[in-house]
This record gives sequence, C-alpha cells and structure tokens, in this order.
Amino acid sequence: MKNSNTFSTVNMMQCALKIKKIAADSWWVSRYEICGNGSLKPVSRVVFFGRSRDDAERWIETQRQETTVYMLSDN
Repeated sequence: MKNSNTFSTVNMMQCALKIKKIAADSWWVSRYEICGNGSLKPVSRVVFFGRSRDDAERWIETQRQETTVYMLSDN
C-alpha cells in the first residue's frame, strides 16, 4: 500500500499592501496581489477601513501571520 499525503500543498499568497489616508478619520488598506513573475497585478482591492493609521497598521500586523506581506510606498 502506498502512503499518500491527504493534505494538498498550501501555497502562501503573497501580496503588497498600501495604506492610504482618505479623510482625517478614514484610512484604507489596499491589497495588490503579486503575480508569479514578481510583478503587481494592476488592480488593487480595499481590504480594510480604519479610523486611524494605527488601526490600519495593527490590522496589517495580524495579516503578516497568515501571508507574506510587502508594504508599498508612495514613491
């Protein structure tokens, strides 16, 4: 009898996150998926809304436990 692994391989999704201030009390985190060749997909998705930059940064820290996260700057 052959032993087989019943669990499929888990691929960690890599993404880049960008924090954007929309208003004085509105901070959004956008997620850009990273393609297999290392480039960013052109369309982002807002994945978190917070009332402060600290809220957004705390949320990002929780995401770091589940996936590889890269931060984008405005440059």
